[in-house]
Amino acid sequence: MTENKIQNIFLHWFGLVFIFFGASAYAAEFVVLGDMPYGSEVEVDEAYQNLILQINRQNADFVVHLGDIKSGSTLCSDEVYARQKMLLSIFVAPLIYTPGDNEWTDCHRKNNGGYDPLERLQKLRQIFFDSTYFEGNAVLGLQSQGKADADFSDFVENQMWIASKTLFLSIHVVGSNNNMDSGTLEGEREFILRESANSRWIKQAFDQLKGDRISDLVVVFHGDPFIDWMLPGSSLMYGGFSQTIGSVLFGLAQKTDKNVLIINGDTHKYRWDQPFHFNGSLRSNVSRLVVPGARDMRAVKISIQRAQDNYYSIEMIE
Repeated sequence: MTENKIQNIFLHWFGLVFIFFGASAYAAEFVVLGDMPYGSEVEVDEAYQNLILQINRQNADFVVHLGDIKSGSTLCSDEVYARQKMLLSIFVAPLIYTPGDNEWTDCHRKNNGGYDPLERLQKLRQIFFDSTYFEGNAVLGLQSQGKADADFSDFVENQMWIASKTLFLSIHVVGSNNNMDSGTLEGEREFILRESANSRWIKQAFDQLKGDRISDLVVVFHGDPFIDWMLPGSSLMYGGFSQTIGSVLFGLAQKTDKNVLIINGDTHKYRWDQPFHFNGSLRSNVSRLVVPGARDMRAVKISIQRAQDNYYSIEMIE
């Protein structure tokens, strides 16, 4: 046998060993961040771009930005949106984005420019969820509710994809009480329609979770709905979240024995726990991650490792 053939055989078997002991250790690996960058370009631009470069070194399957791509006291201009889209383009892995309240519901504030929030929501969809967004995420087999459901064609930001038998679901749920308290008739209509879209999208995900093709579910959204962190007693939740999160999401989560991971941002304080009680019993299959944000410019890497005692491995990136 020639030396080249021996080398080729060695490399072949070495590659198989690497795949067996390395790549298959985790079913899926992804990075989540949110509520950043907050502040002027001078204050945070270098730190934010450095964090993106650190995330790129992780070789994650994809990255999720949970929204609030700017602080609540900065302009909601087209120029700000365009710059933030440029920064998101620095990510090497496919980038999933779901909106936060700072980029549309709060834009009526004087220091945000006094914009019409619903007009800003429409512009946000046009700029961020264009053809390049979906082309860049085609490798994930990404589905958009806006493209799949004629009843909710505006909701291109509601997304669903599968990675190694884990179903990922993004729903448009934001801070500032989920825009329930807009004080305008148009805002109330927007809230009701988005509640209906989110509820249907969640139900479709749990329908898929019932089958053998899906092992577990990860749900991502921006707003933090909890007041009392779902303690064993009666759970308190801001009114704008009671239907989508309280009734639909948690109503379905307590009916499955499969693992459900809920990830949100908004409150900027890192949390990783299993705080959810249903009918007085702790549901250890439902976990919660709140990502850091604002001045705490860190991201979270999650590795799903079904064969291990710890279903999820959590690592901070800074």
